[in-house]
Amino acid sequence: MKRRRILVASLAAAAMLSAPAVLSADTNQSTREAAKVSHVAVHLSTFEQQAAKISRDAETLLSLTRNQQTGWESHTYYLSILRHGIDDMGRMLEELEEMKPQASDAQQMAIERARPHLVAVADATGEAISLLRPGRWNLRQPEYKETVADLSQHANGLYQTVDTIIDYHNANDRLQSLEPAHGSSQN
Repeated sequence: MKRRRILVASLAAAAMLSAPAVLSADTNQSTREAAKVSHVAVHLSTFEQQAAKISRDAETLLSLTRNQQTGWESHTYYLSILRHGIDDMGRMLEELEEMKPQASDAQQMAIERARPHLVAVADATGEAISLLRPGRWNLRQPEYKETVADLSQHANGLYQTVDTIIDYHNANDRLQSLEPAHGSSQN
C-alpha cells in the first residue's frame, strides 16, 4: 500500500512538474477553436470518469484478494467488469487520439499519457484472468495477488494522471479568464 501511494504521488508530481512548460503555450494560441477544445474536453471528462470507475473496481478486486472467504466467482465478476470497462476506454481513447489535433496542449498531454497506463491496466487484467482460469484456487497464490495489486496500481495511476492534467488545464483556463479582467481594471 505504501509503495502504491509513493507511485501515485510520484506520477502526480511528474505530471504537475512537466505540465507548466507544455501548458504555458495554451493561452497564447488563438488558432484553436474554443468549440473544438470544448468538444475534446467533454470526451476527456467521460474518459476520466471511466478511469475513476476502473480504479474503484480494481481497488475492490484488490480488497477481495485479502479476504480468504471470498469465492472465485466474485473475482471473476470484477475481472469481467474491468475487462469490459477497459475495452470501452480503449474505444474512447481511439476517438480522443483522432481528436488530438483539435485539442489544447494539456488535453493532448492527457491523451498521450493515458495510452501507456491503459495498456498496463489491460495487460494486468489479462494476466489476472489467465491466472484465475486454470483453477479457482489460484486466487490464493502470491502471483495472482501481485498481479491484482499491479492492476490496481496501474488503474489508479491512469486515473491520477488524467485527472491531474485535466485539473491543471481547467485551473489554467480559469486563471486566464481572470487575467484580462484584472488587466483592464488597471487601465
